[in-house]
Amino acid sequence: MIKHYIIGLCLMLSVSNLPAQNLKIVTGAVDTAFNARHYFKGITDNDAKIFVAGKEFPVYWTGAFAAEIELKEGDNEIKITAQRGSEQTEQNVRIFYRQRSSIAAITKSFEIENVEIFPSENMTVTSGDVIKVRVKATPNCSVTWLDNIKLHELPISETGGTGGIYQSSYTVKDNDRNFKKPIYVKISNGKKSIKKEVKTRISVMDKNAEPLMLRTKGELPYLNYGLGTDRLGGSKISHIIEGIVLQAAGKVGNLYKVQLSKNYQAWIPEDCVDIVSSGVFKPQSLVGSWTARGTDRYDVLTVSLADRLPFRTFHEVSPSRVVVDIFGATANTAWITQYPETLKQIKTLTYEQIEDDIFRIIIELSNNHWGHMLEYRGNNLVISVKHQPKLELSGLHIAVDAGHGGTNTGARGTTGSIEKNINLKFAKILKSKLEEKGVTVSLTRSEDEDVGMSERLLLLRKINPDLLVSIHCNAGGSPFSGKGTSTYYRHIGFRPLSTFILKRLLELDVNNFGNVGSFNFSLNSPTEYPNVLVETLFISSPEDEAKLLDEDFQNKMIEKIITGLQDFLDEQKQD
Repeated sequence: MIKHYIIGLCLMLSVSNLPAQNLKIVTGAVDTAFNARHYFKGITDNDAKIFVAGKEFPVYWTGAFAAEIELKEGDNEIKITAQRGSEQTEQNVRIFYRQRSSIAAITKSFEIENVEIFPSENMTVTSGDVIKVRVKATPNCSVTWLDNIKLHELPISETGGTGGIYQSSYTVKDNDRNFKKPIYVKISNGKKSIKKEVKTRISVMDKNAEPLMLRTKGELPYLNYGLGTDRLGGSKISHIIEGIVLQAAGKVGNLYKVQLSKNYQAWIPEDCVDIVSSGVFKPQSLVGSWTARGTDRYDVLTVSLADRLPFRTFHEVSPSRVVVDIFGATANTAWITQYPETLKQIKTLTYEQIEDDIFRIIIELSNNHWGHMLEYRGNNLVISVKHQPKLELSGLHIAVDAGHGGTNTGARGTTGSIEKNINLKFAKILKSKLEEKGVTVSLTRSEDEDVGMSERLLLLRKINPDLLVSIHCNAGGSPFSGKGTSTYYRHIGFRPLSTFILKRLLELDVNNFGNVGSFNFSLNSPTEYPNVLVETLFISSPEDEAKLLDEDFQNKMIEKIITGLQDFLDEQKQD
């Protein structure tokens, strides 16, 4: 898990008068702070007492401790004392607390201080796209850009008290010529004027030119909803398949905007596509006949199309359904042939034409969702819906993922513990205990080695487990509020797996950090098998870290995960 805190100065305190007394401040010994609430984390002897600013804080069996204090404006001198019997070691830490101003300084000299274009990266746009510009400059002036288009100075009530903020929006026109030359912002006060070149480069797609066509490539191409991103990347619509032709409708940075249908756009990374030779048409198709037949492990639905089309897929519950939207497709289905005696998971099949060029396939399931996958065989779209396995742990194939590894160390604890090592330890304990119950277990990594997310996804696709448990440690925030256990899922059909495991983990002496849905984590993205991410505890909390390093607690936590797995299977039997 990516850390949300900043590790501060590491300071080993002088203990020359008491060589047996240890005290080390790991985080918190900083010169300047901007928040009144301040935290220290450190290490001492595990039988010592810790006092910070006169208040005692717990010391855990690892020797780690955390302390919280309130700083006053200006200089603060904080005494930290490690005491064991009559012996003690003291250290004074001086911190200057200054409130961070929420009001930006006004640009006083006559200048253009800053220009921002949204989106902020070099881009290719098309007619109808909206480009936004924000300028910070001298207040009470006239500011223009492009062909003398005026920017409006916002009132300070809209800017948190800062003057000199100018904004405007511009809608791109057909064959717009404003971007065929360098772009400048100009400021004038009636006596003098200056201009500043905009660094962002903007080009306009020619509406009358032949469309730019792209073809998906690689084993894991995917579509994003938009340009937004976080530490886990942009929010994904779904993975798609190589060999699908898409029409480009623009580009921002390394992301192409693609026109999936008349009213629906998406974004795809440039390393997931190749540019197609001129003359290739945007694919579209009438939807022909369907066939649904069961095999030994799947119910297989084959849908006849004239071309490979982009799609998205998702789950629904109550009733349990798999939904597939095909972009560029129009209903022309004359028959749906089914072989009921062979079908175990597909209950009913139907479709809707939800837009002129979006065709929706609806697969109602007889049981809860155990996974599905999509592929093209020729131009036929094949949807394989996994049969429900025998609902006993014995005989299942479970994949266990130990997060991070190799150079990707993950978070670190106060004592120096490393997340990648804890994850692997938990994964191996889980593997051993599951195998004792007759489970076949596959690890995504069994050693301290670099294994990328794409590599893990492809491995999981190859071994095709019945379900996946990914194990990480959490980290970040306050060592007092940022602690506890949590589980994560993306697809609503797999939520029960995460909730049953969390419920069992909360029987331990741990905080509840929640069940998190729609989580944009790579190993929560597959639809092929139920999957769950378990963030065991916060390695950044000395209290939680002590539990993570306790072998007895490790075994108890793994037992709770296994019991949660069994609860999940038992619940499936009742549905």
